[in-house]
Amino acid sequence: MARYDLVIRGGEVIDPARSFRGRADIAVRDGRIAAIAPELPAAEAARALEATGCFVTPGLIDLHTHLGFELHTEVVKANDVCPPAGVTAAVDMGSTGAFTFSWYRERVLPSATPRLYAFINIASLGTIAIHRPYYVERYGRYIDEEDTARTIAENRAAIKGIKVFATSAMTGEWPLPALDAARRVADATGVPIAVHVSAAPPALDEVLARLQAGDIVTHCLNPHSQQILGADGHVLPAVRAARERGVRFDVGHGAGSFSFAVARRALDEGFLPDTISTDLYYANINGPVWDLPTTMTKFLALGMPLEEVVRRVTCNAADALGETALGRLAVGAPADIAVLSLREGAFTLVDSRKETLTSPSRLVCEATVQGGELVYEREEA
Repeated sequence: MARYDLVIRGGEVIDPARSFRGRADIAVRDGRIAAIAPELPAAEAARALEATGCFVTPGLIDLHTHLGFELHTEVVKANDVCPPAGVTAAVDMGSTGAFTFSWYRERVLPSATPRLYAFINIASLGTIAIHRPYYVERYGRYIDEEDTARTIAENRAAIKGIKVFATSAMTGEWPLPALDAARRVADATGVPIAVHVSAAPPALDEVLARLQAGDIVTHCLNPHSQQILGADGHVLPAVRAARERGVRFDVGHGAGSFSFAVARRALDEGFLPDTISTDLYYANINGPVWDLPTTMTKFLALGMPLEEVVRRVTCNAADALGETALGRLAVGAPADIAVLSLREGAFTLVDSRKETLTSPSRLVCEATVQGGELVYEREEA
């Protein structure tokens, strides 16, 4: 009988959680990492996966998606998009609320290949009827703090936080009252808040003033009037102050929320996002987002080192979720692993404003291991 279920051989392992980058083999047994060593014999495994010329990383974590539940009348299924992208854990960011989470729990979570988590919307109907009239005019009327707190308490394993749309463009007069309600529920239940920012009012500093350590600002590199840059082109003092007290800043690329120009300026000033995520849903899955490796490639093209890009989709994202066993390659940890290659060429990348950037390389997922099972292996055309 084989000692291991799977050995991944020959790859360059990148594990930012322990500041490791180097050649190593990884063995998997019973759904967990059983060994990490310079060389492990293929003969000791039931199956060997060759990773020479590739990077072997913890399974990628996409902190902002909309998967498995209707958004703007369309559904994107996690099992279709996560394994081919190396994503082994994803967060549905506000698609469900207290009224609708039970459907998601019963219909989506049991059949999902990746680990799925949720930040439930402070508005109890979630995003099932986003925009007019249900959001812009009525968002706050769907807030039931007691029911939201109960739903979180009953689903601790799956619900990791609360989502708030803190922009008047989407929620009319309700952004700050909704955020105040989320603050009360978050404080009562011990979970973080994630806020969507894009267009003022309210001003970004009014939103940031309500956030505490562990809370998340998503769409942090958006080009709109709630952006992190001031009129002088510098990162706002309120943004830096928020980070100093422990607020996290997440990319949440989306169809309209990521700007190369804003990202360049922020990176030039040393203000890197804490996490890189896609905001994946039907309106951006065929561009400009595509998937998480493409979003990661954009930050490589902007000059962020590979180890720092990987950090923001592995251990940083796991820490934001409070799932600190994930996002790491360690003996005994869940065997969630991505095998990535960096392909050379001339690749056109597009942001949410249709600005383009040509990159000499792009990240591609070659294989995905989920809980010890090889759930995806790229087939060359």
